[in-house]
Amino acid sequence: MSVCTLWRSSIVKKWLVAITGLVMVGFLLGHMAGNLQMFLGRGPSPEATKINEYAAFLKANPALLWGTRIVLLFSVLLHIVTTISLTRQNRKARPESYALRASVASNLASRTMIFGGLTLLFYIIYHLLHFTLGCVHQELFTYPDVYQTVLSSFQIPLISGVYIVAQIALYFHLVHGISSAGETLGVSHPRYRECLNRIGIATATLICGGFISIPVGVLTGLIS
Repeated sequence: MSVCTLWRSSIVKKWLVAITGLVMVGFLLGHMAGNLQMFLGRGPSPEATKINEYAAFLKANPALLWGTRIVLLFSVLLHIVTTISLTRQNRKARPESYALRASVASNLASRTMIFGGLTLLFYIIYHLLHFTLGCVHQELFTYPDVYQTVLSSFQIPLISGVYIVAQIALYFHLVHGISSAGETLGVSHPRYRECLNRIGIATATLICGGFISIPVGVLTGLIS
């Protein structure tokens, strides 16, 4: 079976969306755990600050750092391309009369997912330009003192607000995406659907709550 034949299969595309989505969930959990080291506070020196030590460890292990980045980038791009292709394929296959009846119900979820996905894509670009490359808010970028960069950035309410709004968008994307991924990968029995929904909500709450706690901690003075 050729690659083109596989690509035309909606089942294959759904599997790709599910698998790449779960890869990104795994990354988010790891990224959140690393970022939560902000709550360990500032050390006696920038080099002795836990989150800076974590950043230095990643910098000193380029295979780990760039391996993760490459896998993540590939997953994000494949997730986006496959989702768009699958959505277009479903719309072409759907009769017009059926589309009118289903537009308020089943199609609403996919439209919300796409909108949320695009919102997250723009935020990811902004996030990388800010915290990774230092191309925006250059006056706040103090690498390798990651702690000070995060602290100075989230002391600005507008930046914290953008970050929090992005996490809210991520929450709804994860809640729907995790349960959908489970069903796509075979957990489709009705008795397990409620469990999948709960797992999606719990995972999304953990990830987004963890990320949101950092700007909130800075704004309230818990992190200083």
